Amino acid sequence: MAKVKTVLIIGGSGFVGTRLALKFREGYKVFATYNTHKITIPGVTYLPLDLENENWVKRIVYTARPNIVIYVAGNNDPEWTEANPTVADFLHVGGVSNVANATDSMQLRFVYISSSYVFDGNRGNYRETDSALASSLHGKLINAGENFVRGRYFNHLIVRSSPLLGRGNGRNYSVFDKMRILLDRDQRVELPNYELHSFANISGFTDMVKRVIDSGSKIKTIHYGGTTKLTFFQMGKLFAEKFGFNPALIVEKARLESDDDKGSTIKDYSLNSTQMATTLNIKPLLVEESLDLIKQLLVPSL
Repeated sequence: MAKVKTVLIIGGSGFVGTRLALKFREGYKVFATYNTHKITIPGVTYLPLDLENENWVKRIVYTARPNIVIYVAGNNDPEWTEANPTVADFLHVGGVSNVANATDSMQLRFVYISSSYVFDGNRGNYRETDSALASSLHGKLINAGENFVRGRYFNHLIVRSSPLLGRGNGRNYSVFDKMRILLDRDQRVELPNYELHSFANISGFTDMVKRVIDSGSKIKTIHYGGTTKLTFFQMGKLFAEKFGFNPALIVEKARLESDDDKGSTIKDYSLNSTQMATTLNIKPLLVEESLDLIKQLLVPSL
């Protein structure tokens, strides 16, 4: 009988990390880390972790002895990165280095969850083979994390994802959660209308990551996104209409004065998911289909 593999999810208490933990407990022994907000998931062992403490990181790795490490620590909000550059730098690059040092002697697969922001946004529909030339600090830090992983791990997987739609875990809210809470209170929701993204569903994302790993595929970099290109503002309007809220509560958010691209044309960070669809036989969804899947989960069956 084959030995059950172990996965260690760094950043396992966040929106994406939680959903990955839920998915991988199907057939894997799962360890997941948290920093300040502990959550409980049956079948998942949660461990506290301070990524800045190298000895602590080594103890976590020694405890889990993983075959696979999934690194999903960090924040995918460019404005948060601009406001917290030192912390963001560590989460996207320094933390990866500490985990790498702790796993030097181990033969494992390292999965780095990346973002469409590694591109400059000048044309969109980016493929895996396109050069990642980020225009924002956020994208540059994530790209640095990617490059570190490539240089350190031969058996690696970099997953670049468009913004993901789905429910959070009750402690770390997703964009979906934040919109729903405000709209339910009849409060305005300010969303940017100057970036195009190929929004995708979190369930499809976690399924894709697990299938790549289960298959033993030698894919090094893969894109995951939907087939509809919308701004956050346009997606918010669609969300409000589908879920019975007042679309007038969705308003455009002004650009920050510090934004170098203020006043320029709309940036397009959409991802081309052809390789993912062809290799894994997964159909990318329209944003309407993604929202319909979420709605089905929210409405009890009759």
